[in-house]
Amino acid sequence: MSQTTTDETELALDSLIDRDQRAIACPYPIFSQLRQDAPVSYNDKLGAWVCTRYDDVLGVLHDTDRFSSLMPTGPSTLATAMADAMAELQQDPEMAEVFAKVMSQRGQAAVLLNADPPEHRRQRKLVNGAFRPSRMRAMEPMIQEVADRLLDEACQGNAMEVVADFAVGLPMTIIAYALGVGDDDLATFKRWSDDLVMPVGNPSPSTDQVRSYLVSVTEFSDFFADMLEERQQNPREDLVSDVANAALDGERLSLPEMLSMLQQFLVAGNETTTKLLTNMVHRLAVEDGLEQRLRDDPALHEAFVEEALRYEAPVGGLFRQAKVDTVVGGQRVAAGDHVWLLYAAANRDGDQFADPDAFDPCRGNVRDHLSFGHGEHYCIGAALARAEAKAALAGLLSRITNIELANPDQTFEYEDTFVLRGLKALPVTFDHYSKADAAG
Repeated sequence: MSQTTTDETELALDSLIDRDQRAIACPYPIFSQLRQDAPVSYNDKLGAWVCTRYDDVLGVLHDTDRFSSLMPTGPSTLATAMADAMAELQQDPEMAEVFAKVMSQRGQAAVLLNADPPEHRRQRKLVNGAFRPSRMRAMEPMIQEVADRLLDEACQGNAMEVVADFAVGLPMTIIAYALGVGDDDLATFKRWSDDLVMPVGNPSPSTDQVRSYLVSVTEFSDFFADMLEERQQNPREDLVSDVANAALDGERLSLPEMLSMLQQFLVAGNETTTKLLTNMVHRLAVEDGLEQRLRDDPALHEAFVEEALRYEAPVGGLFRQAKVDTVVGGQRVAAGDHVWLLYAAANRDGDQFADPDAFDPCRGNVRDHLSFGHGEHYCIGAALARAEAKAALAGLLSRITNIELANPDQTFEYEDTFVLRGLKALPVTFDHYSKADAAG
């Protein structure tokens, strides 16, 4: 690390990368110290530069000439344990067929998240129509109906576990609907999604985790390859049909590109939104008066969602790799070096956001957060995530009140990753809300 970073800060950042629950639960003091002492500093454990200031992160995100997105989840050195587990699993005869299929897909083209221009722009043009504003608006009544149905069930008593009872179900159901696969196999799609996202921010997976990852990759590819072929012959109004039939100047996506694209849609369409919804309810439970402010002023709902995204970014940050020798925040970065762009740190940069550690949906620049990225790779599903979050908030406020943590002294457990940020469980209690009660 840079000589200007204290040993204490180095150790704290190392503990986050090692996925120590205490660091994952509250990484923001680490980020604040980094911004103050060494806003762009090298971390040996990560094998990458760590970039924490808003302007520096934004600058790299927009500089596709000097920075590549080909390895957005980090340098290959972070995958050593996964490679060792795969080598072990290759000796297992029961995994032979899985490995044959996985190996046949190696070397496939980079797609969307990990693609650079001009290829990224070609792919984005091919699928932008699938996320056009008119389609997102047309989905809003269905999204609200699904949110209401799930909340009717979850809120029957006076307590729920937010993640399992609601925050998983809403985005999982919506992305299944959007893909066109229905909701009969939601448990399978959720298993695939969890397994596919496992390597992100987890450089030391177990052999069993890698086994599950490989099996899910294979099952996912088999399932959607068949569906893509069917949708080319019989297209419908869904994402699988959009991907299967997308063409630019007569050129279609390759099968590996299509499968990778659908994989990203499945994972991004539910994992990050689940975390956003959970973080929103957590904030309502711990922030005195916030629930009533939102109920009194529905005009604040959109701003509340944006502030929830800023305050706790579901994706803490992704990586870029320098294509040439360059400078970031006054620090020389050599060609080939990786830079971890910490959105979560940039979102709490006091030079960009006044009183950054306070939750304030009324701040004037509430939409300037970087939680959906920025520039070339701005999240294609951002409008869908926002629509789900607004539907969830409206459904909650119309049904329950006095939302509180079931156990104020509870120690929460977070997902085992230093890149994504989400609670594994959030038990809350509440009272049932009625307009008559409120009027009285």
